[in-house]
Amino acid sequence: MKLTDLESIFNQDEAPSCDVYHQFLYAVNAAARTSGLTRQGIVNRMNNALKVDDVVINETLLNKYLAPGTEKYLPAHQLPALLWAIKSIEPLNVLLEPLLFKAIDQRSQLLQKHAELQMEIEKHTQQQREIQNTLLPNTSSN
Repeated sequence: MKLTDLESIFNQDEAPSCDVYHQFLYAVNAAARTSGLTRQGIVNRMNNALKVDDVVINETLLNKYLAPGTEKYLPAHQLPALLWAIKSIEPLNVLLEPLLFKAIDQRSQLLQKHAELQMEIEKHTQQQREIQNTLLPNTSSN
């Protein structure tokens, strides 16, 4: 069997272990700490990202969302605002990990593609010089 013959995880009969709630909370809290923002700063950024006039998230509600034993969960539609507020997509990667997926940074992907194309240009330019030097007689060594 070849690697390309493997079935998508979505078509497999056995479900992956998707119990990642505590790992998700850990990733959010770790990213929040490294963001350098206070809880209130995170709340302000979330409300800003949600583009609302009224306060949708407050510090008390955020603390409830991020407490391990809570009965109050972060609504899924607010996840992008939280990720932007804490300046990290790592919590999303924790959620996607059981499905063998990862969130990608399109900007970083474009920068990588740009660098690869630049290297190809330099390689082709060098090849062109070599061909030109082979075809044209060297007039400078008289």
